[in-house]
Amino acid sequence: MRLHSAAAALAAMLFGLLLFVAGRLPFSPSFYHSIHLALGLAAVVVCWLVAVQGWAVFPHTLSMERLVMGALFFSSGTLFSFHFLLSFSDVGEASLFSLAARFTIAWGLLFLFSRPDEVMERRSGQRWQAFLAAFAYTVAVGLFIHVTAPLWLEDRTSRWPLWWQAGEGAVGLLDAAAAALVWRRYRQGGSPALLYWLMALLLFAFGQVLLLLGNGHVLWGQLYEVAGFLYVVRAMYVETIEKPYVELKQHEQQLEMMANALGEGLMMLDRDGQIVWMNPEAGRLIGVVPEEAKGKPLFSFVSLAGPNGDAWDWKQLRRVVKRLKSGEVIRVEEEPFCRRDGVCLPVSYTLAPVMENGALTGLVAVLRDVTEKKEKERLEREREQLDFELSLAANMQRALLQTSSKANLPSYVDIGVLSVPARVLSGDFYHFSVHQTSVSVGIADVSGKGIPAAMLMTLMKFILDRTVHYGTQPHVYLDLLNRFAYDYTEPSMFVTMFVGNYNEKTHTFSYACAGHEPALLYRAKTKQCVPLHAKGCALGLFPQFSFETKSVVLEPGDFVLLYTDGVTEKRGEEAADDFSVLASMVARANLDQPAAQTVRELYEQVKAYHQYEQKDDQTLLLLRRR
Repeated sequence: MRLHSAAAALAAMLFGLLLFVAGRLPFSPSFYHSIHLALGLAAVVVCWLVAVQGWAVFPHTLSMERLVMGALFFSSGTLFSFHFLLSFSDVGEASLFSLAARFTIAWGLLFLFSRPDEVMERRSGQRWQAFLAAFAYTVAVGLFIHVTAPLWLEDRTSRWPLWWQAGEGAVGLLDAAAAALVWRRYRQGGSPALLYWLMALLLFAFGQVLLLLGNGHVLWGQLYEVAGFLYVVRAMYVETIEKPYVELKQHEQQLEMMANALGEGLMMLDRDGQIVWMNPEAGRLIGVVPEEAKGKPLFSFVSLAGPNGDAWDWKQLRRVVKRLKSGEVIRVEEEPFCRRDGVCLPVSYTLAPVMENGALTGLVAVLRDVTEKKEKERLEREREQLDFELSLAANMQRALLQTSSKANLPSYVDIGVLSVPARVLSGDFYHFSVHQTSVSVGIADVSGKGIPAAMLMTLMKFILDRTVHYGTQPHVYLDLLNRFAYDYTEPSMFVTMFVGNYNEKTHTFSYACAGHEPALLYRAKTKQCVPLHAKGCALGLFPQFSFETKSVVLEPGDFVLLYTDGVTEKRGEEAADDFSVLASMVARANLDQPAAQTVRELYEQVKAYHQYEQKDDQTLLLLRRR
């Protein structure tokens, strides 16, 4: 833009200078005539170049502007040719042809730049129609000039008749108007070639003014005109050669950037298997630098191995080439690529043939490293195996817990239990067993979740089932389990537990606690909930601990509710006292139904309390005196 502005300013300054001094610069007639012929020939050459360019480019662009411009300069070039030929015989008629040619260019460019370009539909004969119309126009104008020339040139008293000055002035105005339209189009986001058109039209307008002044200004007016034609050539070069080349280079760079950014290897081979181009990912897969591999055979860098690990032989290669020659696209899900550095990679690839006139001229290969895919498949198989094993462990765990549930309960108690793991395996467990005149119950929570907690839970359940005997005080169970947990578990793991024993004869519920949540005692007469506390720490923390046994008397309808911390605890949130939360749930439940149904109803309230998002194992056990 700055260069064009400087050129326009220089042309304007020189124009202003020539207005005053051009008439004082004498030229010999022979010199003037020679320069005049040379400049006329230059105008003819430029016009025919633009016409030929419009004819050649139109099938590729389908631009109406290019087609009309080619036809326009075809007419102007023909008229300038007549001007050049007649300059040797009839100067007056030659001048009329020159004026007609310049007038044709002026109004034609004004028309073209006054409307946006359009892309025409491809039809046969479009170029011939446009150029035949231009030829018809040229013939009509030429005949008109030839027939009417004596009338125009009848006045011999003046070298520059009034009609001549009016014609030159009209051409100058048309050039200036076209320049204004070009400037407006450029300001609206036009191509850089418009700046060259703007300079050409400005030079045409300056030249017309000098031609209008006549005498010594004519030669300088023709020089401005020829300079304008040179800018026309430059504009056509930028628009038809430089611009497409720049756009092509930009597209190539964009495609290369896209190819380099792909996670897949792209490679082009010629018909002899030599590498034409590859992106960095393809170079990584075959173990070479892309620039160094160009022009070298692919199989000098890698060898392909079949499913049995044997390298390809020439028979296999011929079969592949035969399929490619038939136009078939070959897709292989996995095949080992053995590089010359000894590294073998599992690669998936696609071979697409490049055909020209039915002959194979090359192929495009798309390579994908499936190492990560195979690793994911292996991990998926291991995960499925682990899920299967976990489901078996979960079934065994449920079967272990259900052994207690299958016990025949005496008529004096009603027990309901529900345990829901947070994961496949649970770290909670419960226990109840029937003796001669009593029923013992227990509930526990192993620290952590998942497989370690489930394994410890299974061991503790087994030991508990083997240590609970008739008449044994609850704190004795805890002593035995604590020593076992301390000796056979990791220091980071521990177990909280609440155990109790209900005696039919005394209606006493004896209980002991090992760092577990206090049980809830419900009094049917007063409809109040009372916590059952007892001194004790979690099992497995100390080799010896003095647990205590407490007892309460159960009246008819009273029940004891044992639970784990997952029932009431909201992790990461400050909530009300856990016991109060559970007591409010009991107050809302229907306690006239059997214990099993009461437990299920309480669990529905537990799910709602946690907004149906379970983060810990949840277990409830209810023992009611009938």
